[in-house]
Amino acid sequence: MSDAHIPDGQPGRLRSGPRRPPRCASLAVCRVEATAACRGGSHGIRWDNFGALVAENGFEKGDRIVRLIHLLRMFQAAPAGLSTRQIADRIGVSQRSVQRDIGALEVELQVPFYSANGRWVVREEYWLRPIAFSLQEAIGLLLSARLMLRHADKADAHTAAAYEKLAAVLPEPLRQPLANAAFGLSAKPMNPTYSRVFGLLATAWAGRRQVDIRYQTAPEKARRIWPLFLEPGWFGHSCYLLAWDQAARAPRVFKVERILDARIRDERFESPKGFSVDEQLKSAWGIWGSSDPIEAELIFQSDVAARVRETIWHPSQVLEELSGGRLRMTLRIGHWLEIRHWVLGWGGSCEVVKPAELRRSVSDEVGKMANTYGLLAPAEFRRLVAEHEKLVGGVRARRQPREQRAG
Repeated sequence: MSDAHIPDGQPGRLRSGPRRPPRCASLAVCRVEATAACRGGSHGIRWDNFGALVAENGFEKGDRIVRLIHLLRMFQAAPAGLSTRQIADRIGVSQRSVQRDIGALEVELQVPFYSANGRWVVREEYWLRPIAFSLQEAIGLLLSARLMLRHADKADAHTAAAYEKLAAVLPEPLRQPLANAAFGLSAKPMNPTYSRVFGLLATAWAGRRQVDIRYQTAPEKARRIWPLFLEPGWFGHSCYLLAWDQAARAPRVFKVERILDARIRDERFESPKGFSVDEQLKSAWGIWGSSDPIEAELIFQSDVAARVRETIWHPSQVLEELSGGRLRMTLRIGHWLEIRHWVLGWGGSCEVVKPAELRRSVSDEVGKMANTYGLLAPAEFRRLVAEHEKLVGGVRARRQPREQRAG
C-alpha cells in the first residue's frame, strides 16, 4: 500500500496489507507485538533525545516505543504532513514499518490522520496548543509524573500517552525525564481486566452513566452504581471508586482492582444532593471516611521526632513537644485500622495512647513478632493470638455495613 492509494482529504484508515496494527492501548504500550517485524530496519538506531532508551548494537523492546514517540514528534514538527517515504528515509526503516506505525498511532491512540498531496497529515486540533510553563510549573508536572510512576504497579497506557503529549511541548532538560516517565509507566506489567474496567468506569463517570458491576466479595451478584469519583490510594498501589449504591441508597467505596466486570447502562444519573468528595474523605487516613471520626493519640520517641515533624501526615494532626525530645501527635480519623500498619512501621519508637482498640491490636502484633523471633513462650503467644482474633472479629462485625460499603 502506498500513499498514492489514499484519496486526498480523506480520513486515513491505514492498513498494512490485510492485517490491522497490533492491538494495544497507547503508542507507549505498542512495544512487544510488532518487535519482530521491526528488526530489519531499526537495528542500532539512536534518535534525538531518546538515545538512553535505545541500544547501540542490539534490538531492545524499547526500540519500537521510541520510534513511535519519535514519529509523533516528527508529525508535530511538520504541520504540512509527511509521506511514508520521507519518514522511512529519515529514520532508516522500511515504508511498510512506517505504515504499521502510522496505523498504530491512528487506531490505538486515535491520532486523526488525513491525506493531502501524497502526505499524511495530523489534524491540527489533535495537538496541544503551545503552553508557556514557568520552570517551576514544568517541574511540578514532572514531579507529578514521577509520583505516578512510583505509585502505579500496572501499565497505564492512557496516562503514559498524556505524559508523552506534555513532553512534546516542554523544553529540555524537562522533556526527556517526562518522556522516560511515560515509557516507565507503559512498561509496567499489564492487567487487562483492570485497564478495561477502569476505562469503562472513567467513561461512565464523565458521561454520568449508571453502571452494573460484579465485585470480588459477591461475584454472582450484579450491583447498580453511580460512579461519582475515582480516587488513588497512596497505600497498596490501588485506585478506589466512590459511588452511589442504588440498592442501598447510600455512598459506597469500591476498590477498582476488585471489580471483576463492569457494564455501562443507558440510564444517566445526577450526583446525590450534598455529595462532596472532599467531605466524604475529610477524615480518612486512606479511603475510610466517617461522619463520626475517632481521636487517636500517639507518642513518638526522640529518635524519630524530627522525621515526624517533617511531614503533614493528616490534615487534622496536632503536634505537641514533650520532655526528653518526645513528640505527641493527636488526630481525628475515620477508623483506627487504617493507621495500624503505619504505626507498626515506626517500631518501638511509636506508642499508641488511644484508642484502646488500636493500642491493644498493636500490642498483640508485637507479641506475634516476639513469637516469630523466638522471644515469647508458646502458651503466651496462643493467648495473645486468641485475644487479637477476638478483637479484630468484633471490629469487623460492628463494621459489617461499612465493610460492604468499602467492599
